[in-house]
Amino acid sequence: MRAIRHFLTSGTVALLLASAVAAQGKPSANPAPEIGTMVGVTIVSQSGFSTTTHVGVPGGIGPVSTFSPMLYGTFFASPSVMVEPQVAFSTTSGGGESATFFTFVGQIGYLFTPSTSGSGYVAANGAFQTANAGGGTVSGPGFGAALGYRFKVKSSLAIRLDGRYRRWFSDFKDVNEIGFGLGLGALF
Repeated sequence: MRAIRHFLTSGTVALLLASAVAAQGKPSANPAPEIGTMVGVTIVSQSGFSTTTHVGVPGGIGPVSTFSPMLYGTFFASPSVMVEPQVAFSTTSGGGESATFFTFVGQIGYLFTPSTSGSGYVAANGAFQTANAGGGTVSGPGFGAALGYRFKVKSSLAIRLDGRYRRWFSDFKDVNEIGFGLGLGALF
């Protein structure tokens, strides 16, 4: 639980910093902040083990909690630079056993044509996941990249398509995550 509290605190600080950075530019020049979730497919593979494929609504993130709901917030440091915290949390219990998963991702991206209603983007991300199940806890960082397309349907709705790759380390050593998602976000 200490690790979860630490990363929730870190996530809150990152979100506040992203908001502060986004607020420093001209308000009319930067796109509106976006809060949303993803529907997607995640493929997780590890050397020596079988590949796991998960289709989720909302789509999850991470090597273990691929069934956790994923929420994201997108804030703009400039018209082209996106700062994006993502979080997934779930807990399941039954039969006297429980399993808790927490994943935090920090992503920074670049929109190619921010002044148009649709733009391709590239992003780099770092993640941390902790999983507590059956009395044992595993955790570790992951690093990766994403490539996608974001477009505004109306002044208050954004849709994005993206693909990502992430390599996990520590307790998730040699785990590869490949994900494809369809995001739906509200613009504020």
